[in-house]
Amino acid sequence: MNKRISIKWRMTIYSTISIFIIFMLCNIMQLILIHAFTSNQEEDQLTKRSKEISTLIEEQAKLSDIKTALSENFFDKIIGQNEMIRILDQQGKELFAISENFPEPQSNKLEDGFHRIKENDEDFLMFKKPLIVGTFKGTLEIGQSVETFEAFMNRVFFVLLAGTILSLLLSIVGGQLLARKLLAPLAVMTNTMRKIEDQHFQERIPVMETKDEFSQLSSIFNSMMDRIEASMEQQKRFVEDASHELRTPLAVIHGHLSLLQRWGKSDEKILENSLQTGIKETNRLITLTNRLLMLTRMDKQVVQESIAASDATETLNEVIHDYELIYEQLKIEKEDIRKADRLLAIPQEHLKQVLIIVLDNAIKYSGDQKEIAIRSSHHEDKYKIEIRDNGYGISQEDLPLIFDRFYRVDKARSREKGGTGLGLSIAKDILNKYDGNISAESELGKGTSITIVIPYTN
Repeated sequence: MNKRISIKWRMTIYSTISIFIIFMLCNIMQLILIHAFTSNQEEDQLTKRSKEISTLIEEQAKLSDIKTALSENFFDKIIGQNEMIRILDQQGKELFAISENFPEPQSNKLEDGFHRIKENDEDFLMFKKPLIVGTFKGTLEIGQSVETFEAFMNRVFFVLLAGTILSLLLSIVGGQLLARKLLAPLAVMTNTMRKIEDQHFQERIPVMETKDEFSQLSSIFNSMMDRIEASMEQQKRFVEDASHELRTPLAVIHGHLSLLQRWGKSDEKILENSLQTGIKETNRLITLTNRLLMLTRMDKQVVQESIAASDATETLNEVIHDYELIYEQLKIEKEDIRKADRLLAIPQEHLKQVLIIVLDNAIKYSGDQKEIAIRSSHHEDKYKIEIRDNGYGISQEDLPLIFDRFYRVDKARSREKGGTGLGLSIAKDILNKYDGNISAESELGKGTSITIVIPYTN
């Protein structure tokens, strides 16, 4: 049942019950305190009256004698309304009792102190104390009606009861207002989420300036939606680019196969050309597919707490040596290769992969004279590698985009050289996994410089 009630009504019910209970407890405490206070007042008043009577008896005994002081005539003069005075001797025998609108005295077996009695639906308070006047030793009993105090307590009770009922009504109204006020941001969030559910991904929750939990939640939600929208846009662009890149070699292969099927297989020159083209485009497909799979794995990969470290100088020299063997016309100038202070916080195979991607690009887009300069240095507790070529260079418009997936400065030239537009994107993703960085500087006609920065191990 509770699960079917909305949060607004649950908050209203809970706040109403809480406010009502608190108000009721306060009223009960007030009633108890008022009752205790009035009771103490009643007893204090009776104590003062008993002292006053004792003093009057002593003064009368001094003026005349003890018999006159303890006579009914004397007490008739000093007794008050709704009051009773009784004198007992030392053995507890009643000498006389005088009262005004007071019930018959109780048993003589009452102990000294205060006693509350009820007679004929009326409440009385009695006080019993020793009485010593001259040679007389006995007991004085004095009683008073407490109906006035009881009537006062009844009025207080009904006032508090009415206040409690009123508090219940106010609690309901206050609970609704409180729930509406507190849940107003939640209603805004719900409406925004419904719009987002209807494919309005650009919708965002208004962030209030209250800096409370709802404001923080709104900021977090908006930030999350920004990332989701960017991710969806990136995924859409990725799918479109991947489809385009896959469609081109497939179309080429399909065209040559159709040519061979129609009449080209009888012509050895056309057959050889078609086979070579098919192998070339198939290799491009294999390379592209492998890189796409690599990007997918990297997107899902979680960096482990313990990272296999690598020797930067050793890995760099190994890659340079391999390229010098593969490309006879390639000239690699080691301007200043600084030995790393300690191991780098990146596995050796990933560092090698990044260096191969950068060197491959430098070789592909260099001029006829393939000259590459490499230098390394220490930079703010990190190891810095710079690879510079003398190639075509990149315009300032294209430079910020070269690390995007499938982005190529010159698509015709890149496709001719077998480029996929994924290499630098993969290198950037690898370095980001290990808190590294890659950047580029270039000028048209003067070549490009790629800078790799990788942190040392702790």
